[in-house]
Amino acid sequence: MTKTSLISVLICTYKRPDALLPCLAGLASQTRPPDDVILVVRQADSATHEALASRPPDGLPWRIVPVHEAGLVAARNAGLAAFAGDIVVFCDDDTVASPDWLERICAHYESDPSIGGVGGRDRCHDGTCFDDRKREVVGHLQWWGRGIGNHHLGFGAARRVDFLKGANMSFRAEAVRGRWFDTRLRGTGAQADDDLSFSLSVARAGWKLLYDPQVLVNHFAACDQLRSYVARPGLPDPVSYGETCFNHALTLWEQMGPIQRLVFIAWATVIGVGNYPGLLQAVRHWLRRDPAAWRKFIINQAAHREVFTAFKGQQRRMPKLLLKTPKAG
Repeated sequence: MTKTSLISVLICTYKRPDALLPCLAGLASQTRPPDDVILVVRQADSATHEALASRPPDGLPWRIVPVHEAGLVAARNAGLAAFAGDIVVFCDDDTVASPDWLERICAHYESDPSIGGVGGRDRCHDGTCFDDRKREVVGHLQWWGRGIGNHHLGFGAARRVDFLKGANMSFRAEAVRGRWFDTRLRGTGAQADDDLSFSLSVARAGWKLLYDPQVLVNHFAACDQLRSYVARPGLPDPVSYGETCFNHALTLWEQMGPIQRLVFIAWATVIGVGNYPGLLQAVRHWLRRDPAAWRKFIINQAAHREVFTAFKGQQRRMPKLLLKTPKAG
């Protein structure tokens, strides 16, 4: 990696021009400007197309890559198919990067050729204030399948992690060449765990993943969609919740060995976590007066059974990951 490396920023957006325009303004103000900004936009998204057409020129080298299929996986794969630089950087359309964001990302890649991915903190704003709590453990996947994210709360020095978060992550081109986001993941919007699946696949190939809290974007998400409420009382959308449970189980099952899978089955059934409850977590939330506690438990366990059955006996009846190269248009 040299200091003349080409950096592409990939943003998938859908009907959120009021969020996208500040995001692009942040990219135009970088101390290390991007060489290419890939905007993946649905053709039917007239609001975004109109906002981009009327955007005053500021030297930002952006281009549109059309996508026809719904869902974040299809959009990110379309962007990857159009990417031809040395580093590809992902951010959400409702983030605004700090001015030294790309400069810091480049410095990490230049410092160590074994680094395949670099991510950072997405400092979340809830509409009133920023969440400035601090968590030391970030991006850690425990042996039996419990993931600890906290990418939005990390602090301190840069360190190696097990996985990155899609709102603020990047990869070396060599690490992602021939690699795509998993098209088996369900959903038609922000498909849960697409970032977890993708970054774990990079790590499994032997690349280091680095998290640096100073690689910072401010995240102005109104809510983190389904992930913001699955551990809270109630169940606004059972279908989407079931898709999220399926994606999570599939992603973890994919990267586990036989013994880990047995332990994961027992842990996910008996204990689980708030978002994906096993029996004990369901009891805990029911005692806390969550009326949907047992429904979440049933949906989560049904999704896990579907994934376990599909992989039973190592006979993978679901299509394998990364069989086809997605088309950009």
